[in-house]
Amino acid sequence: MLESDKQSVRPITAGMDVCDVSGEKVGTVARIHHPAAARDVVEVRTGLFGLGKHLYVPSEEVDGVTEAGLMLKHPKHEFHEAGLDARPDELSG
Repeated sequence: MLESDKQSVRPITAGMDVCDVSGEKVGTVARIHHPAAARDVVEVRTGLFGLGKHLYVPSEEVDGVTEAGLMLKHPKHEFHEAGLDARPDELSG
């Protein structure tokens, strides 16, 4: 593999931009949940000034982290079908 083909790995941090698969910004990282005995989930604030809905993105739905921010595997219109707009039960409480 050529060195130029490698994508640097950045940690996911609060305040980082979140984009759908097409690169369109959909929100910012609010926090990262590390529930016991469950997968990590990134909580994303959407809408103007983060006043919209929240998305709950499990690690397997993240396509990568680039200079542009956190990239998701789905286009924005598929978030509901993928279940990203539903708070996981393990985060309740």
